[in-house]
Amino acid sequence: LWTLGPADLALVAGLPDAGRLGLTAQLAHWRAQGRFPDDEADLPPAAVGRLAAQLGVGADVLEAYDWSGRTGRRHRRLILDHLAVAAVDDAAEARFRSWLAEELLPREPSPSALEGEVGGWFARERVGRPGAWRLDRILRSARAAHDDTALRR
Repeated sequence: LWTLGPADLALVAGLPDAGRLGLTAQLAHWRAQGRFPDDEADLPPAAVGRLAAQLGVGADVLEAYDWSGRTGRRHRRLILDHLAVAAVDDAAEARFRSWLAEELLPREPSPSALEGEVGGWFARERVGRPGAWRLDRILRSARAAHDDTALRR
C-alpha cells in the first residue's frame, strides 16, 4: 500500500520536496483508507519514512506541507483524477449497501475494524467516500436492516 509505482512518481515529478512527499502521502493514505488524511498525525511514521525513502527526501520535509490549504486541496483533486475515483452515486451506494449486508455486517466487526473495512471498500471500488453525515445514515440503516433480518431468522 505504501509503495509508489512509475505513474505515481511521474505525478509528483517537478514538485518541491514537501509537495512530493505530501502528495504521495495523501495518495497512499487514500489507497489504504479510502479517504484523505487530515494531517500528518493520521499517517504511520513508518509509512512516511518508506515514502520519503522512495522519493529520496527526508521525512521531516512533510512538516512544511500545507494539508488544508490550496496546495493540499489541489493535490487531492489531482489524486482523485489520477486514480479515476468516481463520485458516490445511487448505483455505488446500492453496491455499498449490498456489500455491507452480505459481507461485512454478518461478521459483526468492532467499530475500529468497521472503519477500516468501510474505507477499504471505497478504495477498492474507487468511489469517493460520502460525507460523514451521509455515511453514518447509510451505516445505521444497513445495521438496522441487518438486525431485523437476523431477528426474523
